[in-house]
Amino acid sequence: MRYEREIFLATVILCALSVIFYWSVYHLPLQLDLLQSELKQQQAAKQTVDILNFKNRHGDLNEVMLELDEQRTDLERALPPQLYQGEFIGYLQSTAQANQIRLTALTPDAAELDEALPIIRLPLRVRLECTYFGLLDFLKALEESERLINIEKFTARSSGDGEQLMCELKIVLFSTAEEGDDNAEVVDGGRIARTSIDGDS
Repeated sequence: MRYEREIFLATVILCALSVIFYWSVYHLPLQLDLLQSELKQQQAAKQTVDILNFKNRHGDLNEVMLELDEQRTDLERALPPQLYQGEFIGYLQSTAQANQIRLTALTPDAAELDEALPIIRLPLRVRLECTYFGLLDFLKALEESERLINIEKFTARSSGDGEQLMCELKIVLFSTAEEGDDNAEVVDGGRIARTSIDGDS
């Protein structure tokens, strides 16, 4: 009787150990592998959904790249890699002429490096003779310019006849790198002369 009980206990223990062995060696790793496979499938499905959503939002990838190129081009127009002050001075002259404005003086100050951004700033001191409405059209044209500019100072006073205004502006031009050509045009009383950016002739 005692012998049978020992055999029974040994059998129970052996069965328990077998169950523990099966659980730890076979069942648990299989469950972990199954969970990892399900997780990978879920991640793959999520990535597929994200890609489809991105494609639905942005359409054709070529169109997205074209749009990014256009945005980069617009940014380079607004903040070019060089100052191109000669072109901008020409733009100021033509805009002034189109609005019956007499550009009496245009003098660049020294170019400055703003290390915080970093960008190059080129202040231009401009003197104008114009009517009130001509001045408004001129300022509107500057606002609509592709170049990123800032008007830091502006003063205006009436001339003797009361119709013309004598205006002085400080227009700041920006670029992402220094201009290689340090020469800029200066307009003085309708004549164009050559001078350096720092004002030395």
